[in-house]
Parts: sequence; C-alpha cells; structure tokens
Amino acid sequence: MCTRPEPVGQNRRYPGAGMDRVIEQIVTRPRPVWLTEKEVDLEHDPAVVPSAPAPAVAFVRFHEAVVQPEVEVVAWNEHAVKIRFTTRDGQTHEGWVWKDAVRSKPRRSIPPRR
Repeated sequence: MCTRPEPVGQNRRYPGAGMDRVIEQIVTRPRPVWLTEKEVDLEHDPAVVPSAPAPAVAFVRFHEAVVQPEVEVVAWNEHAVKIRFTTRDGQTHEGWVWKDAVRSKPRRSIPPRR
C-alpha cells in the first residue's frame, strides 16, 4: 500500500519546532536601547505629557546600529524625552532617549518662485 508523502514544511518528528523558531525570532529581533529609570529620574524630575503627541526626528540606538526615524514625542522632562515609533515590520517601540537626541520634525520647505 502506498502512503501519501508528507507535505513540505510539515515536521511530525518535532511538533514544537515551529514554535521554537517563532520564539527565536522574537528573542533575536533588534530592540532599541532605552534610558534606564535611574537616568530618566522621574522621581526628582517629573514628566510633562502633552495633550497630543508631537512629531519629531530622533536618534535611536539599537545594539546593531543607530537609526534616525520619525517619532512621536509623548512626554519629556529636563533631560530626557519619551518617544514612540513604529518599525517597518509593524512593531511599535516606546521609550526614553536623551533630550539632545531629539529634533523637531523639519517643515517641508517650499522652494522660492523664479
């Protein structure tokens, strides 16, 4: 009697292997390096929270590289700014960076008429 071969991608021998790959992807996915609670020091320097997030551009440090995405400013204090941004893969990141790492989003300049 002839049996049908297993479809490609099926793993009957190790049924949890697919989940292991998902866990490995999550663990090894790059994540931003944010300031610590001690560095932000909200206890002595409380955060100001705007009524609506403000657009900006910020230097965000990952272990692998430094990027400069468009972000939303969601809070700040004298030394740090809390930002939020979404990466291309749809992940939303939110955390604190040094104040000097954030710049207000430049307005599009309109070229002069000639």
